[in-house]
Amino acid sequence: MTTEQPPSPVRPATEQASPPALIRRDDFNAFYAQEMSAVTVFLMHQGATAYEAADAAHEAMTKLLPDLWRTLDHPRTWLRVAAQRCYWRQSSTRTVPTDPAPDRAGGTCPLTAVVVSEFQQTVLNALRQLPPTMRTVMAWDIDGFTYTEIAEALAMTPAAVRQNVSRARKRLITLLDL
Repeated sequence: MTTEQPPSPVRPATEQASPPALIRRDDFNAFYAQEMSAVTVFLMHQGATAYEAADAAHEAMTKLLPDLWRTLDHPRTWLRVAAQRCYWRQSSTRTVPTDPAPDRAGGTCPLTAVVVSEFQQTVLNALRQLPPTMRTVMAWDIDGFTYTEIAEALAMTPAAVRQNVSRARKRLITLLDL
């Protein structure tokens, strides 16, 4: 029995609800373009601001260079785990930048590809109110990973993942008055 995944509260502007395309191991630029916005949004689902998420996603992406990304069995999963750890390591005394995000050559800034509507911001605020484990598991679930994949990435059992997702959904329904 399969269950339909709910749509992401926040999604990169160019991303559709379809599964990710196969990754060509010889084209890092394509991998970067495909995953950078998605990882930024993934971190926003965990409570990061757009700036924090972009910083952590870029830091994780640089760890893949020059050739690590070609040798990984699951580079999408590895990237999310690494970005998540980068986000967690960021200073606890975060400040919100007041300057606009600088333009990057070739339009590679992930902040320009992330579109957040008023409702999506409400969902992000509700996600931030969840306990850390539930928020993390929901971010992986929203990003389209299976319970088994989430369990492997987070060193949990699939049953624990399923239970956290269930509890998180119930809390979100309450928080969002649905």
